[in-house]
Amino acid sequence: MFRRSPRYRPWKRKTQSRPWWLYVLLILSLPIGLEFLMRAIVGTTGGATRWFGDESAWAKQVQAYQLGFADPRGQAYEDLPYQGNLRALRNPLMSYQLQPNQKTSFWTINAQGFRDPDPVPLQKPEGEMRIFVLGGGMAFGQLSSNDQATFTHRLETLLNDRVKAQRGKPNQFQPTVLPYRADQVEQVLTRPPRIQERQYRVINAAVPGYASGNDLSMLMQQVANYNPDWIIILNSYEDLLLPSAQAGVDIPGLDALLKGDRDPVGAKAKETVQGWLNQLYLVQGTQRFVLRSPSESTTPTAPLNLLSATGTIDASLPTDTTELDQRISRYRNHLLQMVRWTTASKKRLLIGLQPEISTRQQSVLTPEEKAILTELGDSYAKRVQTAYPKLVAAAQQVTKGTANSTVLDLHQLYANTPGQVFLSPTSVTDEANAVLAERFFKAIEQKMAIEPKPFGS
Repeated sequence: MFRRSPRYRPWKRKTQSRPWWLYVLLILSLPIGLEFLMRAIVGTTGGATRWFGDESAWAKQVQAYQLGFADPRGQAYEDLPYQGNLRALRNPLMSYQLQPNQKTSFWTINAQGFRDPDPVPLQKPEGEMRIFVLGGGMAFGQLSSNDQATFTHRLETLLNDRVKAQRGKPNQFQPTVLPYRADQVEQVLTRPPRIQERQYRVINAAVPGYASGNDLSMLMQQVANYNPDWIIILNSYEDLLLPSAQAGVDIPGLDALLKGDRDPVGAKAKETVQGWLNQLYLVQGTQRFVLRSPSESTTPTAPLNLLSATGTIDASLPTDTTELDQRISRYRNHLLQMVRWTTASKKRLLIGLQPEISTRQQSVLTPEEKAILTELGDSYAKRVQTAYPKLVAAAQQVTKGTANSTVLDLHQLYANTPGQVFLSPTSVTDEANAVLAERFFKAIEQKMAIEPKPFGS
């Protein structure tokens, strides 16, 4: 009556495939979950400082010293990479200059655009000895903890303390008139010499990134108006990095941006993404405990030292003798103009060739300094060591035969100094700034020493 199917087919549930986005969600949720777990562990066991060090404070310090460029009206060039908190305005004569009246916990820029907490009047007060300092990042005191830690402030303190000591304890210094007896003359001449008893004002007019051409423009266009008695130039490193076709440093990446080249934008996007990734505890933990990478207690070299927006320091150094000689010749010509100006105006000029990290001996290198040298590349030290003697020779050549100009070769100043000295290829610690100030003080003391008069004169 009823026909049965010849083949019995039992009911079976049809397998449903899971949507692809569910797998993507699972993959993405894994690192997110690990990040939350990492933050929970860190938060309950002492905080990020205990686990990873106080890198956030260091990052703020680096950002504070990073130049942030703007047009003459103060409108920021937002598409440029590596924009920081130290505002610099485009200037047709000096390429760029520091914006007046800005301040952070690390530095103060006064109304004249100098790194100084107090204004500098055009009219020099009676009895004041003015010493202006020109140069790049090292002269500016890049990455110092505050204004008081810079070598310029320390130099001013040393000079004024000497004046106070001469007035308070005159017998500890050479007398103004020599005694009669020869044995007494020999004894008093072993004492430190006296310097002019004036009120010394050391004014930091350096700008990070400046090369000798920018320093020359700053001297002629601005500093000369303040009637300086001394000019200190601490530079030379930036001249090695700057192509010979350029007279001075310009805002890195600006020309390409104005021409419509969007590479700087890409660099900025990469910088933003990299910064965001470095904030993740999962990334920091992997670098610190799995890869054993050193803690970020040193600044990346590129943002604070490069004259181009996207290159490297090693790539900025000259690759052949012809290019190197042309850069040295440019440096010599700029110094020569400064020497001629100071000679004609009867000022004193002290040219310092700045130290840099490649001179550090292996026995005193810290892990942080080794990391900087590794980042700079294998050929960096050799190329810099080859170039520096030529810089010294150029400076000595233009000052030869002049009574008012002196060269101070500081390249090897920190070669054997124990402990960390360099925070970047040319930025130094507060303690190293004190050593630098002492060297300049000795050089000034030697030039300003008052020779005692003979007995009976």
